[in-house]
Amino acid sequence: MIFNLSWKNFKGQFLNYLVYFVSMTFAVVVYYCFSALTYNRSLTNRLGQEIHIDGAMNLGGVLIVIMILGFMFAANHFFLLKRRKEIGLYQLVGMKKTQISLLFFIETLFLGAISLITGLFLGVIFSKLFSMILAKAMFLQVESLFFISVPSMVQTSVVFVFMLLAVSIRSTWLIYLYQVTNLLTPEKKREAASNRLSRFKAGLGVFGALLILFGYFLSYNIVQFISFLMKTSLGFGGFFLAPLVILAICCIGTFLFFKYTMHLVVYLFTKNRSAYYRNLNMVAVGNTKLHMTRVGSTLFAVTIFIAIALGMIGGAASIYTIGMNSVNIVAPNDYIVAEDDLDKVMTTIENQSDTSVKSLVELNYKLTGSRYSLKIGQDASQSNLTPINIMALSNYREFQKYNHYLKNIELKHPTDLVVLDSIQNTLAGVIRYDSDFIFSENTRFQIADVRPDYLGQDLLRYSFPTVIVSDEQFNKINTGISYSLYAINVDSKDEEALSDKIAEEIKPKWISPVYYRYQWKGQKVEGYTSKTSRNPEKKEGQSPSDLDEQEYWQLNYTSRFSDLRYKRREMGLFIYVAMFLGILALIITGSILMLHQFSEAEREKERYELLKKIGVSEKEIRKLVYQQNSIIFFPPMIIGVLHASFAIYVFSMIITSSGYWLAYLSCGLLILIYLAYYFLTSAIYIRIVLEKD
Repeated sequence: MIFNLSWKNFKGQFLNYLVYFVSMTFAVVVYYCFSALTYNRSLTNRLGQEIHIDGAMNLGGVLIVIMILGFMFAANHFFLLKRRKEIGLYQLVGMKKTQISLLFFIETLFLGAISLITGLFLGVIFSKLFSMILAKAMFLQVESLFFISVPSMVQTSVVFVFMLLAVSIRSTWLIYLYQVTNLLTPEKKREAASNRLSRFKAGLGVFGALLILFGYFLSYNIVQFISFLMKTSLGFGGFFLAPLVILAICCIGTFLFFKYTMHLVVYLFTKNRSAYYRNLNMVAVGNTKLHMTRVGSTLFAVTIFIAIALGMIGGAASIYTIGMNSVNIVAPNDYIVAEDDLDKVMTTIENQSDTSVKSLVELNYKLTGSRYSLKIGQDASQSNLTPINIMALSNYREFQKYNHYLKNIELKHPTDLVVLDSIQNTLAGVIRYDSDFIFSENTRFQIADVRPDYLGQDLLRYSFPTVIVSDEQFNKINTGISYSLYAINVDSKDEEALSDKIAEEIKPKWISPVYYRYQWKGQKVEGYTSKTSRNPEKKEGQSPSDLDEQEYWQLNYTSRFSDLRYKRREMGLFIYVAMFLGILALIITGSILMLHQFSEAEREKERYELLKKIGVSEKEIRKLVYQQNSIIFFPPMIIGVLHASFAIYVFSMIITSSGYWLAYLSCGLLILIYLAYYFLTSAIYIRIVLEKD
């Protein structure tokens, strides 16, 4: 009997279960394909030891499980709410709660098994497509063979069986908690609650809207907010705390908005009598009150989920751009080599067929002591006493001819300098240099400008900042040490083979250590930078803190092709995982809202039947349905997009990048997805309430 009853209920709930089935199947496909990629030997062999995709795919799989488990719990909750009366009737006719739980367990297991089998079948079919997309994202030339991963099928099956069991256990627990009286008469309580709006709730509604606006205000003024927190006892911790504070404010505001603010808006609308009694607005308002009472918490969760999904997609796109731009920073030319390894690199290039040197520029640096100040936010300046790299303006301009990332520099006064620092590549809005530099010769230089550092990997320059000074001032500096780097551009038909050959001949290593010790004494910079240590031999038992001489080493060379290949693979893998997870999150949130509205349609059949009997046309009913669904779909979409947009703005103010347009494009993608869900849901909703096939 239970099996027959299960099948009968399944057919009666087919439309709701169809949405559940499609979402679950898509999740199984994505999870299987993520798992199967880790067993794709042609892909993993091509990546070698540079990138390990198993870690990223396993993390993606865990996040998929978390998202789909949340969806299953939410969908299961809707099914139980929709079938309260049915469960109550089962109890009244003598069915035990164990039998009712078994009935729901069979339905969940049956639907889950179909979703799992279908998802695995489609996953096997589309796994090649997934691997091709990943290979394209990582710029890999690899043959994507069709294969079936048995370990991935087993892993996917085990994971989803455990999730189905978890959902079934939760259903059983809820069924045992429900009482027959509550199951049969929940709507009257909800209707009564929806008609009450106390002053306290109205105040919470206003407070919720103000919190969201305040969070947006702090986001728009993020630099000032960070500076304010850093002036407190939090210190630099304020830099990390500021985004968390804004996040908490927006989350609390969003919860209050859907719990109370929307009720307040509806209440204020009813005060406008001319609008309230126009057409079917009175019916729409009444239904809206009930909807908001039933689904306020769900809309809050959906909105936060939307913001996270958009942040995931937009953030991935932005980080991809930042990561790819970092290649231009560390390797603006094909090769930058220290003097010790120049001959080996040139010999390797000359021995490689179809390869020639297009340009070779010598970069001359002087490393000497300097005192300068950094300002973090609007906090007081912090003095630094370290060596600094100095380059002559003429040498900079010579290099600029073969490095198009370098911008023109003009020094109007003899003591002007321009700072090139990697800080400006990322945290230009928060950390900046103060007004002057004092060198070991005790010459004071004024900062004419601060530019991003596109001179190449700063590890080649001992990780110290670099400044550009006039040729005259450069020649006057006699303290410290001098060294040279060589920027090489090549013309090669097989860049990968050349890069691999150089990597075989010249291993990346640390060379040419320098030792320095400086102090600020008598308003002067005193100390030394030397290629040999001037520190006395460390005695037995002497701790490192007793020695104030610092030691730094230089990297021997960088290869643009190697860095670009690694970064493409790393960022491609990152954006691949983030994009699929973000799209899955959007599908899940849209499906949750769709399921809820289908449940509402079943509840409100009688009301719409009554409207038809009193003469309301189908055209007006359709308009009413679209109006009601817009209240459910559009507020989460709009607020979620606003949250994500301000989050992206905060990110852009802290970390400089030219790729944030991709993040805003993802917001447009969400709008299109949700409009599709909105129109599809409304069309099916109309068919349900009008009882059409």
